[in-house]
Amino acid sequence: MRRGPMVIALVFLPFMTAYLLSEMFRNVNGVVGRILRAELGIGPEQLGLLTAVFLAAIAGSQIFVGVALDRYGPRRVVGSLMLIAAAGAVLFAADDFGRMVAGRFLIGLGMAACWAAAFKANATWFRPERLALANSATLGLAGLGALAATLPTELIIARTHWHTVFFGLAVIAVVLAAVIWLVVPEPRADAAPGATDHASIGDAFGGLLAIATSRVFWKIGPVSFLAQGVWLAYQGLWAGAWMADVDRLAPVPAATTLMWLAMAIVAGQLGFGLIADRLQRRGISLWTTMAVTTTGFVVVQAMLLVAPSPGVSRALWIAYGLFTAGPIFTYALLSLALPPALSGRAISLLNLFATLAGFVLQYGVGVIIEGWAPLADGHYPTDAHRTALGVMVAMQGVALVWMLWPGWRPQPAARRPQPVARRR
Repeated sequence: MRRGPMVIALVFLPFMTAYLLSEMFRNVNGVVGRILRAELGIGPEQLGLLTAVFLAAIAGSQIFVGVALDRYGPRRVVGSLMLIAAAGAVLFAADDFGRMVAGRFLIGLGMAACWAAAFKANATWFRPERLALANSATLGLAGLGALAATLPTELIIARTHWHTVFFGLAVIAVVLAAVIWLVVPEPRADAAPGATDHASIGDAFGGLLAIATSRVFWKIGPVSFLAQGVWLAYQGLWAGAWMADVDRLAPVPAATTLMWLAMAIVAGQLGFGLIADRLQRRGISLWTTMAVTTTGFVVVQAMLLVAPSPGVSRALWIAYGLFTAGPIFTYALLSLALPPALSGRAISLLNLFATLAGFVLQYGVGVIIEGWAPLADGHYPTDAHRTALGVMVAMQGVALVWMLWPGWRPQPAARRPQPVARRR
């Protein structure tokens, strides 16, 4: 395969689109949540559980996803799992809480490989010095899925029903699975020696253990998966609740703010990805860019705790979206610091901790908020939301200090040859 446009068209775009669909599934409850609370008669804790089970499915499957990606490649893994997501979307479109939890779990299972597969494909097909840019472009463009889950979804629901949204997503998942199976090429083994790993299952899991006990993983991992967990918890559900309860925004203005947040994620991932790419060419390490942007992400959250007005709060949510690029640079750092044959497992292991953190924190925020009694108008007190976010900021702050503590820094591994496609 020719490098450049063909790689973008046949590799980058299909996997980015799969992750875009995953982002829509993940975030759609930020808009649908208020309707589910009314129709099902559930409180914040149950809503948090219903939303977070998506992340639990992803977290629980990441070890197996990582081994499968390194062994079979992204095309086969993603093309198969997305059919499970389609079935889950149909099941979720029910009016029974138990079935909806099961459906949400299946959606998460079906989307479990999308993130790691896109990053695995990038690590295989793009040159090491362009990997941070490729990953940032993946996250940035896939953020359009989160954007579609905001105001556009609100407008669709206003004209039809939330069931229609999930039936439509099921159809898209089936079509996209077919496209990935038919279009995406396999890298030639002699041109990409680290693209797949044909070791025994026992050795494959041994490689996973080596990553889990590596110095590089535990130096840069904790702040990344905690920050990502907070990102998942708030963009997927609790940012919308904050806007309703703390800022007292009506549904359409709240959905509009969530849309701006999603647009800021797109702009931040693309913008900071380009900046990191330029800075690396000038000798400034990806580590430095990650440290600065991740610090910015935590600082913005701290500022939200003391925002004096809804206008300032809305501006801070946009800044929050911009700085989500920080913890994502960890994936490129890991891919560059570890042997290429381990890249799928390294990405999936970090994603395991990130999505597990997202599940725990998304549910945990609901538990904290429900510690306060709702007000007469049904809203929860400002103190409840600020307490929950304050706990999130404190945890990320400790992990950030650990990462920035002077001492050892990860070093890039040897450069890899560029893969060439082979016929399937």
